[in-house]
Amino acid sequence: TSNWLNVRFVHGNVAGTCSTCHNGVTATGKHASHILTSAQCDVCHTSTSDWNSVNFSHSGITTGCSNCHNGTLATGKPGNHIPTTEECNVCHLSTSEWLNVRFSHSGVAGTCSNCHNGNFATGKPADHVPTTAQCDNCHTSTTTWTAVTFDHTGVTGNCDACHNGTTATGKPNGHFVTTVQCNNCHTTNGWLPVTNYSHTSGNYPGDHRANLACNDCHTSNSETIPWRYPTYANTCAGCHAGDYVPGEDDHRGLSRDANCGESGCHRVSSREW
Repeated sequence: TSNWLNVRFVHGNVAGTCSTCHNGVTATGKHASHILTSAQCDVCHTSTSDWNSVNFSHSGITTGCSNCHNGTLATGKPGNHIPTTEECNVCHLSTSEWLNVRFSHSGVAGTCSNCHNGNFATGKPADHVPTTAQCDNCHTSTTTWTAVTFDHTGVTGNCDACHNGTTATGKPNGHFVTTVQCNNCHTTNGWLPVTNYSHTSGNYPGDHRANLACNDCHTSNSETIPWRYPTYANTCAGCHAGDYVPGEDDHRGLSRDANCGESGCHRVSSREW
């Protein structure tokens, strides 16, 4: 009773809110690094004798999660967290644990494969079309993989790695028998029209006046050309040995003049012989 400074404060019967006294003047207030909140002290601080007994409540929080959840004031994103600029509550639905998550692609930083690599998030399955393009080149929805608009950009490997009739449309029955890849004749915008095939060997259409249709030579509907007259293969007579007029003396030496144009009699670039 002789010294007012010898005080043991009792909170019993205290009237008003915590901040009426705990304002940094009358009594200890929030320090500079305190979590930003408008809630009263007793919402989180459950003891009136020390500040360390805390039951944290997010009620009254006034700013973004990352103001506190920065790895210093409160738990922040771990090193292997999905790259994003969004606040915690966009995906994390609970303030009591991190595992209740509803993912949102808004604010995601980086490319799809940063996460969709089979570790952070679902990656390409073993039978996926081989490609180096990012997911969103073809997958137009962030909620389902089946909404797809295919883009050949970034596709690696040969056409038939996908266009095999299973992964993607393959050659139909009756297709020209060939081992060349689809893009030798077709474009990625559609199967029709078929582009003109560029022969890698030979001199198509040779000395003929006009282009020949494929089946004029490829009568077996395949890359192999069955010569009409195999004896004269690779010469004019290979196809035209039966076109001469029988009995004409000049054709008696057909094997000698197997290349019609070299005989001096015919001009292969002319419509008429």
